Amino acid sequence: MVKGNEKERGSGGKNVGFTLVKLRAVNPTRTELNKLLGKEDSAEDKSITYLTQDGDGNNRVRLSFWLHDEKVNKYFVHSFNLTNKERKSRDGVKSQFVNSTCITAWDETGKNLPDWFTYFIDKEGGKTGKKEYRKALLGEEELVTLLRSWLGRMTWRDTESKVMIDTSALFNEDYAELRSLINSKYDTSFVILTGVRTDVNDITKQYQQVYGKAFLPGSFMTYIENGFKFPNEYTKKTWAKFENDVTGQYGFDSHFELTPIKDYDPNEDITMVENKGDVTSANAKF
Repeated sequence: MVKGNEKERGSGGKNVGFTLVKLRAVNPTRTELNKLLGKEDSAEDKSITYLTQDGDGNNRVRLSFWLHDEKVNKYFVHSFNLTNKERKSRDGVKSQFVNSTCITAWDETGKNLPDWFTYFIDKEGGKTGKKEYRKALLGEEELVTLLRSWLGRMTWRDTESKVMIDTSALFNEDYAELRSLINSKYDTSFVILTGVRTDVNDITKQYQQVYGKAFLPGSFMTYIENGFKFPNEYTKKTWAKFENDVTGQYGFDSHFELTPIKDYDPNEDITMVENKGDVTSANAKF
């Protein structure tokens, strides 16, 4: 449920760096994808399977978001799995929770979650209303991280705002709720960081990647293109957190550069330099 108040860089090749994108499709069918890419349907087309099961028999749906870079007319695909299984800490003690403003937190029982997670709080620190929350599923943090940036016109402090996606529908291959947000009044462009991942067992296989643990508001593209000059403390703080996250121990596991988008150069990729190999383009198949 979602409600609230308003407030190609070359047709081939791969890219690294930041770019501004608009979300155009969620889990498209083969026919929908052909239309998106300007292709004709073919008798040899194979249907796209999004719903599978993990090794324990839990339903698992691959969520694929097609992000369009309007300036260079190229699509980037951000995909991840959502599994019908609650997310636990490694020791099994804590559970992850997700709330109606697309934020996550950890707790053993849900009784000791912080006030900022369970309540709407105004600028003076007063509680103005309760937020809904529940235990999160594996992969749901990636989903709400995307939603938080994509729905940039949502007034998150407003007590009427609520974003709680019906995950049971997704496991029934019903993507209507997510698709209805495309071009909705909350839909905004946002900034992604792109990178290239090389298969360590076969360096001829490389994949275009999108960093999915954090995104930046659309306005940040101007700051990035202007030499990373941020106008105030809020934007400086937002950038500092993003930079620390992406370069930290659990950051982006692909070759990337903190620069406006540019063509990928294997000579600047330490994986390729160390292996001194030639690269053959091998994009993920859809």
